Amino acid sequence: MKTLRVAIIALIALTSLMAMAQEQRTDTIIPKFLINGYFFQELPELPDATPSYTRLKDSEGNKILAIGLDVDLPESVISQAIPREQVRNVNQFLNSANMMATMLELAQAGVKDDGTFYSPKAGEPFPPFNEIDLEGRRWTNDSIKGHVMVLNLWYSGCGPCRAEMPELSMWKEQFPDVMFFSATYHDAEVVQKITEKHHFTWTHLIEAKDMISWIGTEGFPFTVVVDKTGIVRYAVHGTSPEIRAEIIAKIKEVEGI
Repeated sequence: MKTLRVAIIALIALTSLMAMAQEQRTDTIIPKFLINGYFFQELPELPDATPSYTRLKDSEGNKILAIGLDVDLPESVISQAIPREQVRNVNQFLNSANMMATMLELAQAGVKDDGTFYSPKAGEPFPPFNEIDLEGRRWTNDSIKGHVMVLNLWYSGCGPCRAEMPELSMWKEQFPDVMFFSATYHDAEVVQKITEKHHFTWTHLIEAKDMISWIGTEGFPFTVVVDKTGIVRYAVHGTSPEIRAEIIAKIKEVEGI
């Protein structure tokens, strides 16, 4: 009986070790590609389609290339996919991919067939807007009358957007009479978490989907400077030390500093 008990314990231990080994193998697969929701280690032969490309990164720093196609993948390609349960941090990659898809859909909502889209431009009146901030306050064009306004469009997957946030917060202290707004399509919970983490102290407009359509086929961030009469004086996609210096110079110009 004692020998049988020992054998059973040993069998259980061996089974547990095998399960742990199997779990370790399946949990540590980092695919190279995510295509229309399917993971691949090697790039399969894809159908003719217009692709979009995005780099995704998980919390451990692992990166994969997400490819979006405007057609469905054939079964012959899907059969080569890695099962999701074998992908490490699968939910992080899928959530990031879904976020990117949402962002692209909103950003390109106003793009016409010829590739053109509307965004505020220097010399034009700032367009009508009606948005709510993180505290539930509503802001419109009337809210900014007689003030210089700076607006910064961002989203959570934009590394340069997040990197510049602490520096942008210093502008608020440098120019106390200027109204500084950030805008994104994220909800209040996401915006609160990110802005607190990066010490971003502007007034944050949430779920501002109409504004995100101003990104079009250009990139984030998008920054606009509006003078006291409501005319756009500067508008630029992207960020760099040079661009931020130009924005500061324009703020000083319209403020009469």
